[in-house]
Amino acid sequence: MQPTAAPDRPETLTAEGLLPSDLWLDRPDALAAIARRRAAGELSDAEAANLVQFVEQGWLSFRPVYPDALLDDLVADVDRLWQVQPPDAAFAYHSLLTRFSGRDGDKRRPSCRIGDLHGWSAVALELYLQPEIHRYMELILGETPVATQSLYFEWGSQQALHRDPIHVRMKPAAHLAAAWIALEDIGPESGPLVYVPGSHKLPYFEFAPGRYYFDHTRDDAEAIRRAEAWDAERCRERGLAATPFLPKKGEVLIWHHSLLHGGSLPADPPPTRKSFVVHFTSLSSMPEVTNSFLDPYAAGAADGRPLEMVYRTRRVLSRCGCRGFASPLAERFREEVAGFYAGTDAVRRRVLELEATVAQREAVIAGMRQSRFWKMRDAWFALKRALGARA
Repeated sequence: MQPTAAPDRPETLTAEGLLPSDLWLDRPDALAAIARRRAAGELSDAEAANLVQFVEQGWLSFRPVYPDALLDDLVADVDRLWQVQPPDAAFAYHSLLTRFSGRDGDKRRPSCRIGDLHGWSAVALELYLQPEIHRYMELILGETPVATQSLYFEWGSQQALHRDPIHVRMKPAAHLAAAWIALEDIGPESGPLVYVPGSHKLPYFEFAPGRYYFDHTRDDAEAIRRAEAWDAERCRERGLAATPFLPKKGEVLIWHHSLLHGGSLPADPPPTRKSFVVHFTSLSSMPEVTNSFLDPYAAGAADGRPLEMVYRTRRVLSRCGCRGFASPLAERFREEVAGFYAGTDAVRRRVLELEATVAQREAVIAGMRQSRFWKMRDAWFALKRALGARA
């Protein structure tokens, strides 16, 4: 997962080795507060029971009201995306998120994921702004939530047990929660998501004194292995064990920011484990979203390798009172084509028309390259490569 926000001064851990948290559900009186709010009619019976489980075990699960057809349409959109490979969408296969280049069909395999599908698919955007999920996020955060990032997985991630804040950095760090949506029935052979109930109360591994998060400029793969071993030992000490999440299609798992979770090993060959994941934080604490992408659209690239670029957006989308950041890559794409197609609505409408088939995709790229923005960008790419060659 990519960092969605980089704090200027990341918090250090508490004396107990936990993330500092001002969330009401992390306070010692959280269970009493749930009981008071239920008695006052602020929570339904189901919400109160789920929040008690969230406090005690670090997770909750429910099934929002939406038709199965919505989930099927999302899967169909993913099939179309792999055919079109649009430049305003990105995938990751053992790498940073990488813009589609039109030559990436062989990357659709286990361990691949698609980033910010909501920036390209209207169906994904509907799930990104799903009201019942946002309702739970508002209850957990205690204020208006905002969706920051979406990820689509076709197969199990096979990720080792981990905690999101070491990779997905928010400010404050505790203002982070995730919703995992099953797009099909999930069985034990598909390498289901696993989580460790109660692990959200365990102390964190420190990559450096007081530093809980992974920094790729200072830490290496061995540091991650030490963190995994630390977490495993803490679980053994407390008698905590991983539990698979085996949901029916449409069920949602929401987990606490510090809950250990990951992906189990699937059968061979692995069956699909289609899922859609959305990260959230509090709207008041998030002015913009940034993300790193490998970008293959660099002019004059002698070695053909994409460059790492950081894209950002401040635009917040809203539907039925639910809020979520636009995709940084989709926003960059809007800028790239704005000089070629006049008007925001016309831009998106024209792009959607041109993305209808694989052949028409090249017309989109041709249009992008005509814009003033794109020509300035090409000059920047060339300068960056030249400076890199001299370093």
